[in-house]
Amino acid sequence: MGLRNTTTEWGSLAKALHWIIAIGIFVLIYLGLEQAEMERGDEKAFIRMIHASIAMVVFGLMTLRVIWRWMNESPGHPAGFPAWQKLSATLVHWGLYIAVFAQLISGVMTIATAGSGIPFFGLFKLHLPIAKNSDAHHFWEEVHEYSWQAIAILLAVHVIGALYNHFALKNDVLRRMTHGGRAVR
Repeated sequence: MGLRNTTTEWGSLAKALHWIIAIGIFVLIYLGLEQAEMERGDEKAFIRMIHASIAMVVFGLMTLRVIWRWMNESPGHPAGFPAWQKLSATLVHWGLYIAVFAQLISGVMTIATAGSGIPFFGLFKLHLPIAKNSDAHHFWEEVHEYSWQAIAILLAVHVIGALYNHFALKNDVLRRMTHGGRAVR
């Protein structure tokens, strides 16, 4: 397996980015839900700082992933894939990209419109040239609230689709993003 994608398999960089980002997204959803109902205080502030820091890493990795995908070919759909399945797979993938970026950007904007800098693991804060604005803050909080739900739905469809292809259709869709190899019939 090489670094670059081929027409039949994702390359090692695409696979690594996929799985690292997936773990990051699951951790972000967990931390977001964990701190949502907590009382204000040091523990909540710490979880929010870790949440924002991981989000910054995921943002960078997602940007790299999109650039890498545009610079490489992508494996084609398996032979015999019906048109509706090709379309739905494409829509779910790009829907995930859009929802993840909406989530990450809305998180940044929520922090910035509150008049704060985006923390990075307690090392520094990234201050954006955005004025504190309670109306904008409320808007971005709402976008952040709904975009994680879109991510959760799209992730469920993505995982179910991958498992359906692997176990029911017995093709190599899942294997191409894991260890490679051909489907056994």
